[in-house]
Amino acid sequence: MVIGADGCRCGWFGVWEDPRAGLVGRIFPTVRELFSGPWSVIAIDIPIGLRGCGDPRAGAPRMADTAARAMLPPKRKSSVFPAPLREAIRIKTRAEADEVSRSVIGKGVSAQAFGIYGKVQEVDEALQLEPSLRKRVFEVHPEVSFALMNGGRGIAESKRGVPGRAQRSSLLGRALEVSDTVALLRRNLRKTDVADDDILDACAALVTAKRIVAGEARSFPDPPEVDSLGLRMAIWA
Repeated sequence: MVIGADGCRCGWFGVWEDPRAGLVGRIFPTVRELFSGPWSVIAIDIPIGLRGCGDPRAGAPRMADTAARAMLPPKRKSSVFPAPLREAIRIKTRAEADEVSRSVIGKGVSAQAFGIYGKVQEVDEALQLEPSLRKRVFEVHPEVSFALMNGGRGIAESKRGVPGRAQRSSLLGRALEVSDTVALLRRNLRKTDVADDDILDACAALVTAKRIVAGEARSFPDPPEVDSLGLRMAIWA
């Protein structure tokens, strides 16, 4: 079994295919609960593999992020946030994280980027504590996954607008053989817990997870970079 996962307001939203129930979605309060499932591949939308302040390349962007942006149209490139410094994700305020980032790489930290630092730390620490997870956990970026589903062409429309959502839903419908993934998985889920775009992104991650287990996925870059702790720095699609 494989699973695609995306961060949501109350933890992590995971999607998988059950042989009897079909497409299934569930909220996992912590990433440790997500990782403890029976998954051979976990495709998750979060940066994995980080540079540290002492890294001679600390000021350079990850090759994975550069390659991902190159796959996307101009309006969607900003959806690929710069991966944070490992020291910065442990800082509790944006002001302090911004100061550390500016002192090392010369760039500040946006509010959106800082908003996911807690989840980046959660995954980073889990992979450090359980090295066996590293063979099963893969970083994905939904917009890159959608681009691969779309014949290598990134989608210019926002996933929060009606045209963009419809285009992504259509691609997922063909890949997962479900007419409307959001409507199907929205049952028993409150929008205050899981947004529609969380559902779309988790489903896109699931498509990539299926490609990984089938040996069809690509890594950006190929081969992946590796950080100082041995974690892969690559986005898979």
